[in-house]
Amino acid sequence: MTFEPEGGPVETGGPEDRLLPWDRVRDVTGLSRSTAWRLQQVGDFPEPVRISSNRVGWWESELTAWKATRKTRGLPCPRPLARPREPKLIQSARSLRRQKDEEKPIAAATAAPEPSVPVAPAAAPRRRKGQASADQIDFGF
Repeated sequence: MTFEPEGGPVETGGPEDRLLPWDRVRDVTGLSRSTAWRLQQVGDFPEPVRISSNRVGWWESELTAWKATRKTRGLPCPRPLARPREPKLIQSARSLRRQKDEEKPIAAATAAPEPSVPVAPAAAPRRRKGQASADQIDFGF
């Protein structure tokens, strides 16, 4: 397999070319293994060559050509940041209730209250064991 930079294909496997293990590839490129894999997936890094069932290597000439394309390409020009989008209001049951409350006319809110039905007094709160009621004296024993 040959890596094809912009100048054309690179001949690999010649008498001077060597297959490098990942440790040497990392030293030459300075990339992590996952970054090299991602670049291989998009076609921007040389593919490994299968040496045996559990071993791969990369042609040194392909790595050298890859490095040369990286030098000539340079860093990308920074683009200006996009304007942040306007916040999107999310409709929920609670916000719909608020909208209905806000839509009520003010006159209805200031009108005389409707006659109310007498409500039975609330039951006395239950005491916990060891607590004194309001009419008892607590000596703190």
